[in-house]
Amino acid sequence: MKKMLYIGHAFHNKTKSSQFIKEILEKEYELEVFNFDPYTDSSSIFKELGGKKYDTVILWQIMPSINKLKKYIEWKHIAFFPMYDAMHDLKMPIWDEYRECNIINFSKTLHDKCKEYGLSSYYIKFFPKPLEISNYGDISKIFLWQREVHISPKLVKKVIGLENIKQLYWHKVPDPLVTVEEPPIDLIDKIKITEWFDTKEEMNDYMQECAIYFAPRKLEGIGMSFLEAMASGRCVIAPNYPTMNEYIKNGENGYLYNYKKPKKIKINDIRKIQKNTYSFIEKGYQEFEKNKWQILDWIESSPQNNSNKDLMDSKIYLKNPRKISITILKIIYTKKYKIFKLFNFLTIKMRRK
Repeated sequence: MKKMLYIGHAFHNKTKSSQFIKEILEKEYELEVFNFDPYTDSSSIFKELGGKKYDTVILWQIMPSINKLKKYIEWKHIAFFPMYDAMHDLKMPIWDEYRECNIINFSKTLHDKCKEYGLSSYYIKFFPKPLEISNYGDISKIFLWQREVHISPKLVKKVIGLENIKQLYWHKVPDPLVTVEEPPIDLIDKIKITEWFDTKEEMNDYMQECAIYFAPRKLEGIGMSFLEAMASGRCVIAPNYPTMNEYIKNGENGYLYNYKKPKKIKINDIRKIQKNTYSFIEKGYQEFEKNKWQILDWIESSPQNNSNKDLMDSKIYLKNPRKISITILKIIYTKKYKIFKLFNFLTIKMRRK
């Protein structure tokens, strides 16, 4: 069996959110897992791999320097699974090293950005397995897993309205390095605090008491937490950002709110939305189960990068005209023979405006 090195985020050992991809990879590879903690580890930790050779290397959410990684290991193929919440800014210079990777995106928004930048990107939409539903929960009970500072009980009160909340299950388990503030005084009597559960089943028991699930983050990579809530037929209320807005149609299978200017939203017919949500996940899961094996083919295919990278750079910078001069200087310094083509491209674009 072929050998694969899987380099993943150490935090996922706790959340188990990457377990589904490991199960896919194990069908074709002998999998060696290497945990990397971006909060504490440096690239020197890869010395522990001792110069091993692999058929394929997978980078899951972790984005080390490819050039530095080559000092410690060898491979035939390398694939990168980025997450929108951490890596949506393609202007980071390190992305240029990733042109030799096949990039596999679970966010359509990030996939489109990667393609625009000339990177070899594939897209597949993940769906979790629908869960058995014992009940649809109380429409005045809300479940919030607080992972970020500002998505808090205070925000829940603002978006849903105090009068609509009978009980708020506050799963007080923030992401690393995140601190949380105390809830509003007029909400304290309605709050029940939970912390880490021993099993997912325990957490699901609490969730199923609630009809509403308040999505825990502003941006998501895949969004396993809110997707699993949808898979249990909860009405998810989320910021209008990826990946939440790639799944939720406002007022049909959930609700989206303005994160920058949050205000009370109008919630109608929660039971209908819950049923729509569950049906949406059922159909999506069937599609994902049928298509997920494509990932194994994409991993070892030849990267399909856009060779005209400089023009791709110019398209990105045209969104901010102040950066055009920076782009031109960059091209002059690196590839002088493309100046004429770039000049024509910019001229045409400016005339159209």
